[in-house]
This record gives sequence, structure tokens and C-alpha cells, in this order.
Amino acid sequence: MIGQRALIVLALAAGALAGTLYYVGAQRSSVVIAARDIDGTHPLTADDLGIVSVPADAVPPGALADESAALGKLPRAPLWRGQVVLQPALSMDAASFHTGLALPTGMRAVALPVSSAAQAVGGAIVPGARVDVIAVPVAGRAPGGRTAELLLQGAMVLDVRSETGSPYGAAVTKTPVSSVGERIGSVVVAIDSLDEVRFADRIVTSTFILALAGSH
Repeated sequence: MIGQRALIVLALAAGALAGTLYYVGAQRSSVVIAARDIDGTHPLTADDLGIVSVPADAVPPGALADESAALGKLPRAPLWRGQVVLQPALSMDAASFHTGLALPTGMRAVALPVSSAAQAVGGAIVPGARVDVIAVPVAGRAPGGRTAELLLQGAMVLDVRSETGSPYGAAVTKTPVSSVGERIGSVVVAIDSLDEVRFADRIVTSTFILALAGSH
């Protein structure tokens, strides 16, 4: 009789343990994910985000549970569809680019139009590089008598964009290979705030040649 009671108690304990384990495993949490591939160049909107339910023990540190916590923020790097959105990977700084580079305090970002790779060291310029910016006046646009001028030395390259405005050589795909026929369209550099007006004038009256500057 004692043996039967022990077996019953053991069976009940095993059942309770199994039930507890099932309950714990069944607990799920909501996390915010990217609803589509995002290149990280614009503030997140409701259309960029989605909610999925995952096991509680599978939620990564920093995961968001509410879409509102991500709205209006910029990813520090591209997000793929279905990727969990993490709080540390978002920024309120509108000058943060998909490269992770940020505009230095007090500086301004300006996109210099570049119609061919030959104007940008054969397309070899990458974010993080330092370049000298040379403006070459366009006949009929620039004032008569203006000659080529060195506008800036050692400017920081924040981003390189294609003709469509997407990151050049890093379109939002799961491969680093550039899109077929992709052409460079502009190079985003950091300039002093006092140079804004001068650069605005040169952008509409000049073409640009970028020279790669060596490190000091």
C-alpha cells in the first residue's frame, strides 16, 4: 500500500513539473521587428514596423515591445525584414547614416553631385574617407572668369549615394554586391556651417572632383 502511495505521489509530482515546464515554455512576449528591409536613411514609420510573439526566453536584450518606442528614430545600420529592432540600434540623430557615422557637432552635411566614378577616385571613395573637394565651373552657369577652386581639404565622407539616392554599393539586399548598372550619384561630406551658402552656390554652378586625402 505504501509503495502504491509513493508511486501516486511521484506521478503527481512529475505531472506538476511537466505542467510547470509547459506553462513556462508557453509564455510568449511581443517584440518589434522590421516589417520590410530598411536602409536606415529615414525615420521609422508605422509601415516599417511589425509585432511578433516569441518565447519569453528568446527575447534578446534591448528588444522593444512597443512600436511607439521606435517611431521617428533612425536605425544605426540597415535592418532586414523580420529582424528584431533593438533600442541601442536606434538613434534620434537625423544625421546618423546607414554607415553608423554621425555628423560632428557644429558641422553640416551636404551631398555633392557626382555624375561619374571618375570624379570620385574611380568610385573608390567610401564613407569614413577624407577628401579634398575641387569645384570646376560649368560654362553658362558660373560667373565669367571663375576658375577651378579648392573648396575644402580633408573633408569627412559621411556617405556615398547612388543615382537613386540609395547607399552606393550597399543597396538593401542580403548581399554586398551592388545592383547591376548602379552608378554613383553623390558623395555626402561634412562642412563647416559657415560654408553652407558657398557650397549651395557651387552645387548649381559647378561640377566636383574629389581627391582622396591621405591620413595624417
